Amino acid sequence: MQLSSPEQLTSIIDGLLLSEAEQFDLNRRLANRSRQYFRSQIRLQRDIEGRSYQKRARRKITLDSKTHKAKDNKNMLMGFSRALKTQVNDKGFEVGLAGVVGNMARDHNEGRTLSFTTRAKGYYNSRTSRWEGGTKVKQFYQMPKRTFIGWTPALERELLAMVAEQFTAGVES
Repeated sequence: MQLSSPEQLTSIIDGLLLSEAEQFDLNRRLANRSRQYFRSQIRLQRDIEGRSYQKRARRKITLDSKTHKAKDNKNMLMGFSRALKTQVNDKGFEVGLAGVVGNMARDHNEGRTLSFTTRAKGYYNSRTSRWEGGTKVKQFYQMPKRTFIGWTPALERELLAMVAEQFTAGVES
């Protein structure tokens, strides 16, 4: 069976004869497995289809303030895995992004164009800790699309196996 959307998985779960508590428990397990899958993909620096992320343009090495060891900027989106949140009820489940970090992660996931302002021919005033003078210039930056949340055949197979396992456990009891 080939699924094209998460809603089809929800309809399969609804077709099973499960009590509300069993349905909630199954949805909770499916949501946790989905979140774990997305986190592992971020940890491996791969998108949802297994391709590595588009490389950063420039390698930058800095000193870590806590460990005092050198670190570089090659590991992208690592903090976004903490912004992955699950929402579960007996009807279905959702895995999404929450908070300010989640908003930034959503921009990366969808490859949006961001706008920001800079000052042309201005200077930094160290007394006020602000940029002053010059003219404000609006600039745009196109984020490379780094999809780390989405529906994939691999995730679909794992979730269907979990549903089938629940179904066989329900038939045996």
